[in-house]
Amino acid sequence: MEELVLTVTGMDCRACEERIERTVAKLVGVRLVSADHATNRVNVVVDSAGTEAAVRAGITAAGFEVT
Repeated sequence: MEELVLTVTGMDCRACEERIERTVAKLVGVRLVSADHATNRVNVVVDSAGTEAAVRAGITAAGFEVT
């Protein structure tokens, strides 16, 4: 398992956090996801099937930017 800590811009509220969490949770290999708009951080735990590139693409697809 690997933990990713990503800085994400565009989150303004709990609804934004939930949108990211729902989107990323559906990705292959994702075991845990937690978004926090106050710190602009998204923490993701992935297993060997998950990749940082896929997580970044999922966050972008949800309408946010990974910096």
